[in-house]
Amino acid sequence: MRIPTGRICITGINIRESLQSPLRFRNNKMKITLINPPIEDFYVTGIRRQPLGLLYIAAALKAAGYNPSLLNCHSGKKSIMEFPPEFSYLETYINSSDPELRFPYKNYAHYGMSWQEIDRQIKNSPAEIYFISSLFTTYYMETERVIEIIRKHAKSAYIAVGGYHASLYPEYYLNDTGADFVICGEGEIPSLELLRAIENGTDLQSVPGLVYRSNGEIKKNIHLSKPDVSLLPYPARELLIERDFKAYKKFFVSMLTSRGCPNRCTFCTGKIIWGDGRRERAAEDVMNEISECITKFGAGIINFEDDNIFPTKKRAHEFLELLIRARKKNGISPEFTAMNGISLEKVDEEIISLMKQAGFVELNISLVTHSEDIQKSERRPFSSAKFKSIAESARRHGMNVRGYFILGLPGQSSAEINETISFLKSNDLKVFPSVYYNIYSPKDQWKMQRSSAFYNESGLLSRDDLFRSFNKCFSPY
Repeated sequence: MRIPTGRICITGINIRESLQSPLRFRNNKMKITLINPPIEDFYVTGIRRQPLGLLYIAAALKAAGYNPSLLNCHSGKKSIMEFPPEFSYLETYINSSDPELRFPYKNYAHYGMSWQEIDRQIKNSPAEIYFISSLFTTYYMETERVIEIIRKHAKSAYIAVGGYHASLYPEYYLNDTGADFVICGEGEIPSLELLRAIENGTDLQSVPGLVYRSNGEIKKNIHLSKPDVSLLPYPARELLIERDFKAYKKFFVSMLTSRGCPNRCTFCTGKIIWGDGRRERAAEDVMNEISECITKFGAGIINFEDDNIFPTKKRAHEFLELLIRARKKNGISPEFTAMNGISLEKVDEEIISLMKQAGFVELNISLVTHSEDIQKSERRPFSSAKFKSIAESARRHGMNVRGYFILGLPGQSSAEINETISFLKSNDLKVFPSVYYNIYSPKDQWKMQRSSAFYNESGLLSRDDLFRSFNKCFSPY
Protein backbone atom coordinates (compact mmCIF):
# COMPACT_ATOMS: atom_id res chain seq x y z
CA MET A 1 0.00 0.00 0.00
CA ARG A 2 1.60 3.27 -1.03
CA ILE A 3 1.61 6.21 1.40
CA PRO A 4 2.77 9.01 -0.90
CA THR A 5 3.47 11.76 1.63
CA GLY A 6 4.49 14.79 -0.36
CA ARG A 7 2.91 13.49 -3.58
CA ILE A 8 -0.52 15.06 -3.19
CA CYS A 9 -0.75 18.29 -5.12
CA ILE A 10 -3.35 20.87 -6.03
CA THR A 11 -3.31 24.02 -8.07
CA GLY A 12 -2.56 26.99 -5.83
CA ILE A 13 -1.68 25.02 -2.68
CA ASN A 14 1.68 23.49 -1.80
CA ILE A 15 0.49 20.26 -0.22
CA ARG A 16 4.04 18.99 0.19
CA GLU A 17 4.70 21.88 2.56
CA SER A 18 1.33 21.39 4.22
CA LEU A 19 1.99 17.73 4.97
CA GLN A 20 5.38 18.48 6.49
CA SER A 21 4.52 21.68 8.38
CA PRO A 22 4.64 21.67 12.22
CA LEU A 23 1.25 21.16 13.84
CA ARG A 24 -0.09 22.68 17.00
CA PHE A 25 -1.30 19.24 18.05
CA ARG A 26 1.16 17.01 16.21
CA ASN A 27 1.22 14.43 19.03
CA ASN A 28 -2.50 14.65 19.64
CA LYS A 29 -4.13 14.79 16.23
CA MET A 30 -7.88 15.14 15.95
CA LYS A 31 -9.96 11.99 16.06
CA ILE A 32 -11.89 11.63 12.80
CA THR A 33 -14.90 9.59 11.71
CA LEU A 34 -16.27 9.53 8.17
CA ILE A 35 -19.94 8.55 7.78
CA ASN A 36 -21.81 7.16 4.79
CA PRO A 37 -25.52 7.39 5.75
CA PRO A 38 -28.05 4.61 5.14
CA ILE A 39 -30.60 4.87 2.35
CA GLU A 40 -34.40 4.72 2.48
CA ASP A 41 -36.16 4.04 -0.81
CA PHE A 42 -38.33 1.63 -2.78
CA TYR A 43 -35.20 -0.06 -4.13
CA VAL A 44 -31.43 0.43 -4.23
CA THR A 45 -28.65 -0.54 -6.61
CA GLY A 46 -26.59 -3.17 -4.82
CA ILE A 47 -23.24 -1.95 -6.15
CA ARG A 48 -23.50 1.54 -4.61
CA ARG A 49 -22.21 0.61 -1.15
CA GLN A 50 -18.56 1.59 -1.44
CA PRO A 51 -18.32 5.34 -0.68
CA LEU A 52 -15.42 6.17 -2.99
CA GLY A 53 -15.46 9.87 -2.10
CA LEU A 54 -15.06 9.19 1.62
CA LEU A 55 -12.45 6.49 0.95
CA TYR A 56 -10.37 8.94 -1.09
CA ILE A 57 -10.62 11.50 1.72
CA ALA A 58 -9.64 8.88 4.28
CA ALA A 59 -6.61 7.91 2.19
CA ALA A 60 -5.48 11.54 1.93
CA LEU A 61 -5.85 11.98 5.69
CA LYS A 62 -3.96 8.76 6.39
CA ALA A 63 -1.17 9.91 4.09
CA ALA A 64 -0.91 13.04 6.25
CA GLY A 65 -0.57 10.99 9.44
CA TYR A 66 -4.18 10.89 10.67
CA ASN A 67 -6.05 7.74 11.66
CA PRO A 68 -9.65 8.16 10.45
CA SER A 69 -12.38 5.60 11.01
CA LEU A 70 -15.32 4.86 8.70
CA LEU A 71 -18.93 4.25 9.68
CA ASN A 72 -20.43 2.81 6.49
CA CYS A 73 -24.13 2.74 7.31
CA HIS A 74 -25.26 1.70 3.82
CA SER A 75 -25.36 -2.07 3.39
CA GLY A 76 -27.51 -4.75 1.81
CA LYS A 77 -29.47 -5.23 5.03
CA LYS A 78 -33.11 -4.38 4.33
CA SER A 79 -35.79 -3.37 6.86
CA ILE A 80 -39.33 -2.74 5.61
CA MET A 81 -40.73 0.65 6.65
CA GLU A 82 -44.15 2.20 6.78
CA PHE A 83 -45.15 3.92 3.56
CA PRO A 84 -44.12 7.60 3.92
CA PRO A 85 -47.01 10.09 3.62
CA GLU A 86 -45.06 12.12 1.04
CA PHE A 87 -45.73 9.32 -1.46
CA SER A 88 -49.47 9.03 -0.87
CA TYR A 89 -50.08 9.95 -4.53
CA LEU A 90 -48.66 6.51 -5.44
CA GLU A 91 -51.23 4.49 -3.49
CA THR A 92 -53.67 4.24 -6.40
CA TYR A 93 -50.89 2.73 -8.53
CA ILE A 94 -49.72 0.31 -5.84
CA ASN A 95 -53.21 -1.19 -5.67
CA SER A 96 -53.96 -0.98 -9.41
CA SER A 97 -55.34 -4.04 -11.15
CA ASP A 98 -54.16 -2.64 -14.49
CA PRO A 99 -50.65 -4.01 -15.24
CA GLU A 100 -49.90 -0.93 -17.34
CA LEU A 101 -50.43 1.34 -14.31
CA ARG A 102 -49.03 -0.89 -11.56
CA PHE A 103 -46.28 0.47 -9.30
CA PRO A 104 -43.21 -1.75 -9.90
CA TYR A 105 -41.88 -1.90 -6.33
CA LYS A 106 -43.21 -3.89 -3.39
CA ASN A 107 -42.01 -2.00 -0.32
CA TYR A 108 -40.37 1.10 1.03
CA ALA A 109 -37.34 0.06 3.05
CA HIS A 110 -34.35 1.16 5.11
CA TYR A 111 -31.14 -0.18 3.54
CA GLY A 112 -28.24 -0.47 5.93
CA MET A 113 -27.41 -0.07 9.58
CA SER A 114 -30.42 0.60 11.81
CA TRP A 115 -30.86 4.03 13.36
CA GLN A 116 -30.53 2.42 16.81
CA GLU A 117 -27.13 0.96 15.87
CA ILE A 118 -25.99 4.23 14.29
CA ASP A 119 -26.98 6.01 17.50
CA ARG A 120 -24.99 3.50 19.58
CA GLN A 121 -21.93 3.75 17.35
CA ILE A 122 -21.90 7.56 17.44
CA LYS A 123 -22.55 7.63 21.18
CA ASN A 124 -19.45 5.50 21.74
CA SER A 125 -17.31 7.33 19.17
CA PRO A 126 -14.37 9.47 20.38
CA ALA A 127 -14.45 11.51 17.15
CA GLU A 128 -13.84 15.24 17.40
CA ILE A 129 -14.80 15.86 13.77
CA TYR A 130 -17.18 14.04 11.43
CA PHE A 131 -17.11 14.10 7.63
CA ILE A 132 -20.52 13.08 6.26
CA SER A 133 -21.45 12.23 2.69
CA SER A 134 -24.56 13.85 1.18
CA LEU A 135 -24.53 12.74 -2.44
CA PHE A 136 -28.15 12.59 -3.55
CA THR A 137 -30.87 15.17 -3.08
CA THR A 138 -33.46 12.47 -2.47
CA TYR A 139 -31.60 11.17 0.62
CA TYR A 140 -31.05 14.50 2.34
CA MET A 141 -33.20 13.47 5.32
CA GLU A 142 -30.93 10.50 6.09
CA THR A 143 -27.93 12.83 6.26
CA GLU A 144 -29.91 15.26 8.40
CA ARG A 145 -30.79 12.51 10.86
CA VAL A 146 -27.15 11.44 11.17
CA ILE A 147 -26.27 15.05 12.05
CA GLU A 148 -29.04 15.11 14.67
CA ILE A 149 -27.63 11.99 16.32
CA ILE A 150 -24.13 13.46 16.41
CA ARG A 151 -25.41 16.67 17.95
CA LYS A 152 -27.27 14.67 20.60
CA HIS A 153 -24.13 12.86 21.74
CA ALA A 154 -21.26 15.18 20.76
CA LYS A 155 -22.36 18.80 20.93
CA SER A 156 -18.78 20.11 20.67
CA ALA A 157 -17.71 17.95 17.73
CA TYR A 158 -17.20 19.55 14.33
CA ILE A 159 -19.40 18.36 11.45
CA ALA A 160 -18.47 18.77 7.77
CA VAL A 161 -20.76 17.65 4.95
CA GLY A 162 -19.85 17.12 1.30
CA GLY A 163 -21.16 15.61 -1.93
CA TYR A 164 -23.44 16.63 -4.80
CA HIS A 165 -26.40 17.74 -2.69
CA ALA A 166 -24.24 19.51 -0.14
CA SER A 167 -22.38 21.33 -2.91
CA LEU A 168 -25.69 22.45 -4.42
CA TYR A 169 -27.31 23.57 -1.17
CA PRO A 170 -24.61 24.48 1.38
CA GLU A 171 -26.80 27.11 3.07
CA TYR A 172 -29.37 24.45 3.94
CA TYR A 173 -26.82 22.48 5.95
CA LEU A 174 -25.56 25.54 7.81
CA ASN A 175 -28.99 27.05 8.46
CA ASP A 176 -31.27 24.03 8.93
CA THR A 177 -29.03 21.32 10.41
CA GLY A 178 -26.27 21.23 13.00
CA ALA A 179 -23.44 21.17 10.45
CA ASP A 180 -20.48 23.53 10.89
CA PHE A 181 -18.97 23.24 7.40
CA VAL A 182 -19.84 22.26 3.86
CA ILE A 183 -17.10 21.18 1.46
CA CYS A 184 -18.04 21.91 -2.14
CA GLY A 185 -16.42 19.96 -4.95
CA GLU A 186 -13.69 17.36 -4.42
CA GLY A 187 -12.96 16.65 -0.79
CA GLU A 188 -9.43 15.33 -0.32
CA ILE A 189 -7.53 18.59 -0.02
CA PRO A 190 -10.25 20.69 1.68
CA SER A 191 -10.70 18.04 4.38
CA LEU A 192 -6.98 18.04 5.12
CA GLU A 193 -6.71 21.83 5.04
CA LEU A 194 -9.77 22.17 7.31
CA LEU A 195 -8.15 19.92 9.90
CA ARG A 196 -4.94 21.96 9.69
CA ALA A 197 -6.85 25.19 10.20
CA ILE A 198 -8.78 23.87 13.20
CA GLU A 199 -5.71 22.38 14.86
CA ASN A 200 -3.59 25.49 14.30
CA GLY A 201 -6.36 27.99 14.94
CA THR A 202 -5.73 29.65 11.58
CA ASP A 203 -8.10 31.38 9.17
CA LEU A 204 -10.50 29.24 7.12
CA GLN A 205 -10.28 31.43 4.04
CA SER A 206 -7.52 29.31 2.53
CA VAL A 207 -9.55 26.07 2.62
CA PRO A 208 -10.74 25.49 -0.98
CA GLY A 209 -14.46 25.08 -1.52
CA LEU A 210 -15.33 25.57 2.16
CA VAL A 211 -18.64 27.14 3.19
CA TYR A 212 -18.89 28.17 6.84
CA ARG A 213 -20.32 30.75 9.19
CA SER A 214 -18.19 33.65 10.43
CA ASN A 215 -19.49 36.47 12.64
CA GLY A 216 -23.04 35.41 11.88
CA GLU A 217 -22.56 35.46 8.10
CA ILE A 218 -22.13 32.57 5.68
CA LYS A 219 -18.77 32.69 3.92
CA LYS A 220 -17.94 30.82 0.72
CA ASN A 221 -14.43 30.09 -0.46
CA ILE A 222 -15.04 30.15 -4.20
CA HIS A 223 -11.78 28.45 -5.30
CA LEU A 224 -12.41 24.70 -5.63
CA SER A 225 -9.90 21.90 -5.23
CA LYS A 226 -8.76 20.13 -8.40
CA PRO A 227 -6.04 17.69 -7.38
CA ASP A 228 -3.76 15.87 -9.77
CA VAL A 229 -5.66 12.57 -9.83
CA SER A 230 -2.55 10.51 -10.60
CA LEU A 231 -0.90 11.66 -7.39
CA LEU A 232 -3.71 10.87 -4.98
CA PRO A 233 -3.33 7.79 -2.78
CA TYR A 234 -5.63 4.92 -3.61
CA PRO A 235 -8.98 4.86 -1.76
CA ALA A 236 -8.64 3.50 1.80
CA ARG A 237 -10.56 0.30 1.04
CA GLU A 238 -9.06 -1.32 4.12
CA LEU A 239 -11.66 0.64 6.12
CA LEU A 240 -14.44 -1.39 4.48
CA ILE A 241 -15.61 -4.70 5.88
CA GLU A 242 -16.25 -7.91 3.95
CA ARG A 243 -19.97 -7.27 3.39
CA ASP A 244 -19.14 -4.04 1.56
CA PHE A 245 -17.31 -5.98 -1.17
CA LYS A 246 -19.99 -8.58 -1.91
CA ALA A 247 -22.09 -8.21 -5.06
CA TYR A 248 -23.22 -10.69 -7.70
CA LYS A 249 -21.78 -13.50 -5.54
CA LYS A 250 -18.25 -12.16 -6.04
CA PHE A 251 -15.92 -9.64 -4.44
CA PHE A 252 -16.76 -6.36 -6.11
CA VAL A 253 -14.60 -3.24 -6.21
CA SER A 254 -15.50 0.24 -7.49
CA MET A 255 -12.77 2.37 -9.05
CA LEU A 256 -12.16 5.66 -10.86
CA THR A 257 -9.69 6.08 -13.71
CA SER A 258 -10.62 9.73 -14.28
CA ARG A 259 -12.73 12.60 -13.00
CA GLY A 260 -15.10 14.67 -15.07
CA CYS A 261 -16.21 14.54 -18.69
CA PRO A 262 -15.51 16.73 -21.74
CA ASN A 263 -19.15 16.55 -22.85
CA ARG A 264 -21.80 19.06 -21.79
CA CYS A 265 -25.06 17.07 -21.58
CA THR A 266 -27.53 19.43 -19.94
CA PHE A 267 -28.99 16.92 -17.46
CA CYS A 268 -25.62 15.72 -16.11
CA THR A 269 -24.71 16.72 -12.54
CA GLY A 270 -21.08 15.55 -12.70
CA LYS A 271 -19.72 19.07 -13.09
CA ILE A 272 -21.13 19.99 -9.66
CA ILE A 273 -18.25 18.05 -8.12
CA TRP A 274 -15.65 17.68 -10.87
CA GLY A 275 -16.08 21.04 -12.60
CA ASP A 276 -15.56 21.44 -16.34
CA GLY A 277 -13.34 19.15 -18.37
CA ARG A 278 -11.80 15.81 -17.56
CA ARG A 279 -8.65 14.74 -15.70
CA GLU A 280 -7.38 11.23 -16.21
CA ARG A 281 -4.96 9.08 -14.30
CA ALA A 282 -1.95 7.52 -15.95
CA ALA A 283 -2.98 4.12 -17.30
CA GLU A 284 -0.03 2.47 -15.53
CA ASP A 285 -1.19 3.94 -12.22
CA VAL A 286 -4.68 2.49 -12.76
CA MET A 287 -3.11 -0.91 -13.52
CA ASN A 288 -1.23 -0.79 -10.24
CA GLU A 289 -4.47 -0.12 -8.38
CA ILE A 290 -6.18 -2.97 -10.22
CA SER A 291 -3.37 -5.30 -9.15
CA GLU A 292 -3.74 -4.17 -5.55
CA CYS A 293 -7.51 -4.71 -5.64
CA ILE A 294 -6.96 -8.26 -6.89
CA THR A 295 -4.19 -9.26 -4.49
CA LYS A 296 -5.32 -7.35 -1.40
CA PHE A 297 -9.11 -7.42 -1.70
CA GLY A 298 -9.74 -10.46 -3.91
CA ALA A 299 -11.59 -8.47 -6.58
CA GLY A 300 -13.59 -10.67 -8.94
CA ILE A 301 -15.45 -7.76 -10.53
CA ILE A 302 -14.06 -4.25 -10.98
CA ASN A 303 -16.54 -1.53 -11.87
CA PHE A 304 -15.23 1.71 -13.33
CA GLU A 305 -17.34 4.59 -12.03
CA ASP A 306 -16.01 7.16 -14.51
CA ASP A 307 -18.46 9.57 -16.11
CA ASN A 308 -16.65 8.96 -19.41
CA ILE A 309 -13.99 6.27 -19.34
CA PHE A 310 -13.10 6.36 -23.09
CA PRO A 311 -13.36 9.98 -24.30
CA THR A 312 -10.72 9.39 -26.99
CA LYS A 313 -9.61 6.42 -29.07
CA LYS A 314 -6.05 6.94 -27.85
CA ARG A 315 -7.09 6.54 -24.21
CA ALA A 316 -9.23 3.50 -24.96
CA HIS A 317 -6.41 1.73 -26.83
CA GLU A 318 -3.77 2.62 -24.25
CA PHE A 319 -5.83 1.39 -21.30
CA LEU A 320 -7.43 -1.68 -22.88
CA GLU A 321 -4.17 -2.93 -24.38
CA LEU A 322 -2.54 -2.73 -20.94
CA LEU A 323 -5.42 -4.77 -19.49
CA ILE A 324 -5.07 -7.37 -22.22
CA ARG A 325 -1.31 -7.70 -21.74
CA ALA A 326 -1.72 -8.03 -17.97
CA ARG A 327 -4.41 -10.66 -18.42
CA LYS A 328 -2.12 -12.72 -20.71
CA LYS A 329 1.12 -12.18 -18.79
CA ASN A 330 0.06 -12.17 -15.15
CA GLY A 331 -3.16 -14.10 -15.24
CA ILE A 332 -5.23 -11.07 -14.20
CA SER A 333 -8.75 -12.37 -14.63
CA PRO A 334 -11.41 -10.20 -12.98
CA GLU A 335 -14.50 -9.19 -14.88
CA PHE A 336 -14.61 -5.50 -15.79
CA THR A 337 -17.70 -3.36 -16.15
CA ALA A 338 -18.66 0.31 -16.38
CA MET A 339 -22.15 0.49 -14.94
CA ASN A 340 -22.31 4.27 -15.13
CA GLY A 341 -22.44 3.73 -18.88
CA ILE A 342 -19.94 4.41 -21.63
CA SER A 343 -20.28 7.47 -23.83
CA LEU A 344 -20.11 6.20 -27.40
CA GLU A 345 -18.87 9.12 -29.50
CA LYS A 346 -15.32 7.70 -29.82
CA VAL A 347 -16.12 3.99 -29.48
CA ASP A 348 -15.89 1.79 -32.58
CA GLU A 349 -15.76 -1.88 -33.58
CA GLU A 350 -12.07 -2.14 -32.72
CA ILE A 351 -12.55 -0.73 -29.21
CA ILE A 352 -15.46 -3.09 -28.57
CA SER A 353 -13.21 -6.00 -29.59
CA LEU A 354 -10.50 -4.80 -27.21
CA MET A 355 -13.03 -4.43 -24.37
CA LYS A 356 -14.11 -8.03 -24.83
CA GLN A 357 -10.50 -9.27 -24.86
CA ALA A 358 -9.75 -7.22 -21.73
CA GLY A 359 -12.55 -8.83 -19.71
CA PHE A 360 -15.65 -6.70 -20.29
CA VAL A 361 -18.59 -9.08 -20.64
CA GLU A 362 -21.37 -6.51 -20.80
CA LEU A 363 -21.90 -3.06 -22.22
CA ASN A 364 -24.07 -0.46 -20.46
CA ILE A 365 -24.98 2.31 -22.89
CA SER A 366 -27.42 5.20 -22.57
CA LEU A 367 -29.36 6.54 -25.52
CA VAL A 368 -31.23 9.04 -23.27
CA THR A 369 -33.77 9.61 -26.09
CA HIS A 370 -34.40 8.60 -29.72
CA SER A 371 -35.60 12.10 -30.60
CA GLU A 372 -33.04 13.92 -32.70
CA ASP A 373 -34.40 17.28 -31.54
CA ILE A 374 -34.09 16.41 -27.85
CA GLN A 375 -30.67 14.87 -28.41
CA LYS A 376 -29.55 18.23 -29.79
CA SER A 377 -31.21 20.29 -27.03
CA GLU A 378 -29.65 18.06 -24.36
CA ARG A 379 -26.25 18.31 -26.11
CA ARG A 380 -25.86 14.57 -26.54
CA PRO A 381 -22.56 13.77 -28.31
CA PHE A 382 -23.77 10.87 -30.48
CA SER A 383 -26.82 9.86 -32.52
CA SER A 384 -29.24 6.93 -32.48
CA ALA A 385 -27.45 5.51 -35.52
CA LYS A 386 -24.17 5.45 -33.59
CA PHE A 387 -25.91 3.81 -30.63
CA LYS A 388 -27.37 1.12 -32.90
CA SER A 389 -24.03 0.33 -34.56
CA ILE A 390 -22.21 -0.06 -31.23
CA ALA A 391 -24.97 -2.22 -29.75
CA GLU A 392 -24.79 -4.51 -32.78
CA SER A 393 -21.00 -4.66 -32.55
CA ALA A 394 -21.08 -5.57 -28.86
CA ARG A 395 -23.58 -8.37 -29.48
CA ARG A 396 -21.40 -9.74 -32.29
CA HIS A 397 -18.57 -10.00 -29.79
CA GLY A 398 -20.74 -11.91 -27.33
CA MET A 399 -21.34 -9.08 -24.88
CA ASN A 400 -24.56 -8.61 -22.94
CA VAL A 401 -25.92 -5.17 -23.88
CA ARG A 402 -28.10 -3.01 -21.65
CA GLY A 403 -29.78 0.04 -23.11
CA TYR A 404 -30.83 2.95 -20.91
CA PHE A 405 -32.93 6.02 -21.52
CA ILE A 406 -34.45 8.83 -19.47
CA LEU A 407 -38.22 8.68 -19.10
CA GLY A 408 -39.93 12.04 -18.60
CA LEU A 409 -37.32 14.52 -19.78
CA PRO A 410 -38.66 18.06 -20.21
CA GLY A 411 -40.04 18.27 -23.72
CA GLN A 412 -40.72 14.55 -24.10
CA SER A 413 -44.14 13.36 -25.23
CA SER A 414 -45.70 9.92 -24.90
CA ALA A 415 -45.23 9.41 -28.64
CA GLU A 416 -41.50 10.21 -28.43
CA ILE A 417 -41.05 7.88 -25.44
CA ASN A 418 -42.83 5.05 -27.27
CA GLU A 419 -40.55 5.61 -30.26
CA THR A 420 -37.51 5.40 -27.96
CA ILE A 421 -38.71 2.16 -26.37
CA SER A 422 -39.54 0.65 -29.76
CA PHE A 423 -36.13 1.64 -31.10
CA LEU A 424 -34.33 0.02 -28.15
CA LYS A 425 -36.39 -3.16 -28.32
CA SER A 426 -35.89 -3.42 -32.09
CA ASN A 427 -32.17 -3.63 -31.37
CA ASP A 428 -32.76 -6.66 -29.13
CA LEU A 429 -31.61 -4.86 -25.97
CA LYS A 430 -32.61 -5.19 -22.36
CA VAL A 431 -34.31 -1.84 -21.80
CA PHE A 432 -33.88 0.07 -18.54
CA PRO A 433 -35.73 3.38 -18.05
CA SER A 434 -34.58 5.97 -15.53
CA VAL A 435 -37.51 8.18 -14.55
CA TYR A 436 -36.50 11.84 -14.71
CA TYR A 437 -36.16 13.79 -11.46
CA ASN A 438 -35.20 17.38 -10.81
CA ILE A 439 -32.52 18.10 -8.21
CA TYR A 440 -33.12 21.83 -8.62
CA SER A 441 -36.65 21.60 -7.24
CA PRO A 442 -37.72 23.45 -4.05
CA LYS A 443 -36.92 21.84 -0.70
CA ASP A 444 -40.47 20.61 -0.08
CA GLN A 445 -40.04 18.37 -3.17
CA TRP A 446 -36.55 17.02 -2.47
CA LYS A 447 -37.74 13.71 -1.03
CA MET A 448 -39.82 12.93 -4.12
CA GLN A 449 -37.00 13.67 -6.56
CA ARG A 450 -35.99 10.06 -7.18
CA SER A 451 -36.42 7.75 -10.13
CA SER A 452 -38.61 5.39 -8.10
CA ALA A 453 -41.20 8.08 -7.19
CA PHE A 454 -42.69 8.99 -10.62
CA TYR A 455 -43.17 12.49 -9.28
CA ASN A 456 -42.61 14.99 -12.08
CA GLU A 457 -45.58 15.39 -14.38
CA SER A 458 -45.62 17.87 -17.24
CA GLY A 459 -48.03 19.35 -19.72
CA LEU A 460 -47.01 16.58 -22.12
CA LEU A 461 -46.80 13.68 -19.66
CA SER A 462 -49.20 12.72 -16.89
CA ARG A 463 -48.24 10.31 -14.13
CA ASP A 464 -50.36 7.66 -15.88
CA ASP A 465 -48.22 8.21 -18.98
CA LEU A 466 -45.04 7.70 -16.94
CA PHE A 467 -46.30 4.42 -15.52
CA ARG A 468 -47.52 3.11 -18.85
CA SER A 469 -44.19 3.88 -20.50
CA PHE A 470 -42.17 2.40 -17.64
CA ASN A 471 -44.13 -0.86 -17.58
CA LYS A 472 -44.00 -1.13 -21.37
CA CYS A 473 -40.22 -1.47 -21.13
CA PHE A 474 -40.62 -4.79 -19.32
CA SER A 475 -43.51 -6.20 -21.33
CA PRO A 476 -42.81 -8.62 -24.19
CA TYR A 477 -44.58 -6.38 -26.70
